[in-house]
Amino acid sequence: MPVSVSDLREAKPQQWRDAADDIARAAKKCGQMASFAGDEVAKTLGQCWKGDTGESARRRFVKHAEDFSAAKEVLQSLVKVYDTLADEIEGAQSSLESVLDYARKHDLKIQESGRVQLDHPVASKPGSDSHMEPVDHAQMLVDEALNRANKADVEAARDLRTIAGLTNVSDVALIRQALEDDSPLALALRLNQGRGDIHPINVSQSQLRAVENAARETGISKKLLLSILWQEQQWYQNIDPGLNGPASWVGRFTNQIFQETIKPDKSLGITHIKPDTARQVLRAHPEQFTHNGAPLSRMDDSQLSRYIEEHPNDAIRMSAYHLRDLRANGYGGGTDKALFTLYAADTPDVREKNEAYGDESDMRGGDIKARGRNWDRISPYIDDAMAWERLTEKERAAAVRQLEAQTPAGHHISLDPIYAAGGPTTGTGTGAPKPGTPAPSPGPSPTPPAH
Repeated sequence: MPVSVSDLREAKPQQWRDAADDIARAAKKCGQMASFAGDEVAKTLGQCWKGDTGESARRRFVKHAEDFSAAKEVLQSLVKVYDTLADEIEGAQSSLESVLDYARKHDLKIQESGRVQLDHPVASKPGSDSHMEPVDHAQMLVDEALNRANKADVEAARDLRTIAGLTNVSDVALIRQALEDDSPLALALRLNQGRGDIHPINVSQSQLRAVENAARETGISKKLLLSILWQEQQWYQNIDPGLNGPASWVGRFTNQIFQETIKPDKSLGITHIKPDTARQVLRAHPEQFTHNGAPLSRMDDSQLSRYIEEHPNDAIRMSAYHLRDLRANGYGGGTDKALFTLYAADTPDVREKNEAYGDESDMRGGDIKARGRNWDRISPYIDDAMAWERLTEKERAAAVRQLEAQTPAGHHISLDPIYAAGGPTTGTGTGAPKPGTPAPSPGPSPTPPAH
């Protein structure tokens, strides 16, 4: 969730430092236990308990030592996350307090979003904008402080999700590799945790290519377009991701009938674009949207609604151009999240609140609040899927093999990116069984040969 001015001022970095101290003590204890189990107990067993049973006991204590060493490594990484977060937030707080003091001295008002304004009208000479210099200076400093805090928050949340995925990894070398920046294994660990109740972006590869192309064509971010597809997903996509089956035909036909009869403002197509909005886009960009050599803007309402329903890739392009046009009016549309809300309702009120509260969702109400929270929920999963997609197939395969080696033999692993971001995404464990780990369910008995 984006950090607001009050969030940053009220943050208590010392609490993270205190937690880090507690975790550091636990890490030290794990190191001591690893040393005791590996160096003392296992060595004693090897000397005093000969035979297969003694060797089995020794191996078990060696495994305990490895587990404690792994726990120490994970806990130490957690200490680093908390200490780094505390350092960054303290630095951002100090910068923010300085600029707030500057604002008081220059009669400036800083809103929750970080937007800086003159608190009172200031007379100036015609043609001079010198009265805005304090505003511009303060705005630069506020942006730096909030951006620093937001970056630290996002990175800490990402690292904590990676650490959560390390609970079943006992290989210290793999743990260290997973904690490296942009590690394929770290991505695999996060993707292997699932998404809870967040549904996938259930579209075909054709639509994903359309997103890539529209992003390049318009300069609108791929992440924003994917978020629109997630938010506006049609019921029939849960049944038919290819958009060519009977469920999709029924869904498109129903949308078209509603638009032509009882609900002429019914949103259309895979991106749920309003008919009037589509018309605005087609009028503004006639040369970009043609069919059989003629501008789509010449189609009547029935023809256009049918076209949008039957051509999802062009619907994605229309939405991308619409988002670019929304962004052209900079007021209240300066971020991807702001555009995500404006896509639902481009009204003076929404733009004004976007300016006042920035990307903060809790200060909003109704559908805009819910939509903003959805952006916060899905953002890390889209980021991970995009990062997974950027890997080579070889890198993805290697990460899956590393997960398989840390998973008990026969047990299934499944990476679950929010959209089809490239494989492989499944595998079967090849690691040793762990105490208390149930064996996989047996397959069906083979059919006896016929006589």
